[in-house]
Amino acid sequence: MSDLFNGVLSVVVTVVFYFISRQIINKKLQDLQGSDNLLGMVSIGIIVGELIYLGTTFGLFNLALEVIASIGAAAVVLGIALQNQLKNAISGISIFLNSQINVGDTIEFDYVKAKIMGLHLTKTIALTEDGTKMIIPNHKFSEEMVLVFPKH
Repeated sequence: MSDLFNGVLSVVVTVVFYFISRQIINKKLQDLQGSDNLLGMVSIGIIVGELIYLGTTFGLFNLALEVIASIGAAAVVLGIALQNQLKNAISGISIFLNSQINVGDTIEFDYVKAKIMGLHLTKTIALTEDGTKMIIPNHKFSEEMVLVFPKH
């Protein structure tokens, strides 16, 4: 009986956590293009966490230990494969929340001046003075020197 109560309580807490996460992402990151992808990743993480908790609570995983080990190994491989995307996404959120770089600002990156046209979750789009479009991975802003000339 207490396992059932804990399972129901866990589902309720997970649903509340999901809606709070969704509100935070929608309110704080609404202007960041690609933030809906972040919400999808957070949702998957919440669901997987809940399934793992329920599976261990109700003993569903006792028979499938090999499957769990395989899923863990796959998660590690997936994490390594997505390392650059995750690094860019975290940098994109940091850029957006810190407001150090805004749309309309001019930057100098690798000795090229360009105007910021769009801030995305994983990349920043800039237009050079000669009309060339630059696509800059967001992690470059924290790893390399970028001069920022704010718009007035």
